[in-house]
Amino acid sequence: MSRIFAIAWKDLRSTMRNGPALAMMLAAPLALSALLGFAFGGGSNFSISAAKVAVANLDSVPVSSGAIAPPTPGGQTVVGILRSPQLKDVLTVSENPSAAAARKAVDDGKAGVAVIIPEGFTASVYDQSASPPPTAVELYQNPTQQIGGAIAQSVVDQALLDFNGARATAVAAAALAAANGRSHDQAVQTALKTFVSRSGAGAVAVVQRPPQLGGGKKSKDVGVTGLVLAGMMVFFMFFGASNVARTILTEERNGTLPRLFTTPTPRQVVLGGKFASTFLTVLVQAVILVVAGRLIFSIDWGSPNAVVPLILAAAIVASSLGLLVISMVHTPAQAGAIGAGVYLILALAGGNFTGTAQTGTIYATVQRLTPNGWLLVGWDRALRGGGAADVVWPILIPLAFGVVFFALAVWRFRRRFA
Repeated sequence: MSRIFAIAWKDLRSTMRNGPALAMMLAAPLALSALLGFAFGGGSNFSISAAKVAVANLDSVPVSSGAIAPPTPGGQTVVGILRSPQLKDVLTVSENPSAAAARKAVDDGKAGVAVIIPEGFTASVYDQSASPPPTAVELYQNPTQQIGGAIAQSVVDQALLDFNGARATAVAAAALAAANGRSHDQAVQTALKTFVSRSGAGAVAVVQRPPQLGGGKKSKDVGVTGLVLAGMMVFFMFFGASNVARTILTEERNGTLPRLFTTPTPRQVVLGGKFASTFLTVLVQAVILVVAGRLIFSIDWGSPNAVVPLILAAAIVASSLGLLVISMVHTPAQAGAIGAGVYLILALAGGNFTGTAQTGTIYATVQRLTPNGWLLVGWDRALRGGGAADVVWPILIPLAFGVVFFALAVWRFRRRFA
């Protein structure tokens, strides 16, 4: 064991005297995180300016013979959702008298998106015929303002889904009323009133639903700089591990490693020392970045019960992967080119460049196929107030990756230096 620490201490001192390596390991992630954090507003929360939405509500209450009086016109309900207090920080709504006026507001740059509710919208919702008259809510968007348009579209889409659900429920209620001899109009009116009145909550939930932690704990808001620095820290830990592990190639080229293998020191002890030096280096790197993030950017990383295991797991994964990459190349140039490619692919797939921001659909699945993707899930939960129980899988799965990487590296080195 003393020989392992002797080898590790020698490599650690050599790394700490390497100015360019230290700049890459420490200064680069801090600088990138600061720039990205300031670019997106910094502060305690990620924020964007409220998108300006021009609304043209052309809808009117149906007056056809036998029509049921709605509790609230459908167009008015949609406008109320867009104006809801929960959305005031992301949407600023202005009403316009006509569709042309709403489109002109977008063309003139006074609004980013226009929401045009057509005439007869309420009638289509309350029409109980098998084939209701077709109608569509139009979104007229400035293509340069994607975020505001996406939020408005998400809210309107959810509202329309709720209206369709209300109509389907009303049709079912009417059928049940007819079967049981109850009043058709009363059944339809009750169903529509219940479901249409609930449509606002469903639409707002699309953009306001906060992530939940274990035990029903509500997650806290986090700063964008912390989200980015977590991703950059894991990414540069991979590069830091590669720089330390590259000393194997340097010593092999200089002849010191083959001579070391001729001594009574077992090869597994030599490789253990190289792993220990790599592990200690990236561990020190992570600790410095966490402390610097706290002191410079006032980042609240979360509970030590979650933060400490995440740092240790990231150091193990980075060290194991660094050794595996070095075991598969023969020159420092190959290590630089191949290692950079491997780390960049993992970073893109795992989401390191988007920090801990959570995504959905296929990309979320791809992230779960990488060790760094799972580490970022753990950092996201820690930053939002999670404890040790919330980061169990984001720690165990990367550790499993690390064990596999280390086993493959040992196997490769044994064949290489047989």
